[in-house]
Amino acid sequence: MFSGKKLVFICGAVLSISTYGISKSQEIEIPRTAYKDIYKYYVLEEGKQATNSTITLRRQSFDTIVYIKAEINCPSRYIRQIGSSTRSAREIQNNPTQWYQPTIGTVELDIITYVCR
Repeated sequence: MFSGKKLVFICGAVLSISTYGISKSQEIEIPRTAYKDIYKYYVLEEGKQATNSTITLRRQSFDTIVYIKAEINCPSRYIRQIGSSTRSAREIQNNPTQWYQPTIGTVELDIITYVCR
């Protein structure tokens, strides 16, 4: 049979492996208000600095994938796109757009609602 130390080690190893797998494989789909949109948006990374949040997304349809990085100012509910890439999230080049306030029913407003919850 197993001694106490071996059992604790095995349980710890199983727990850490399962926790590692969960954190690496989870991508959260952003809930949408526009149901006729053919794209699904998945959160890859989130970050926050003062009142601005950054988010990296994967926009996916049945035949295309685009990686997008955006910056959001939660108090004003303004957003701007930092850049995008069709290859990978790592290849997003910084080319920020102007700040703007999105209209109701757009994916940008859904992203703001998700990030600023």
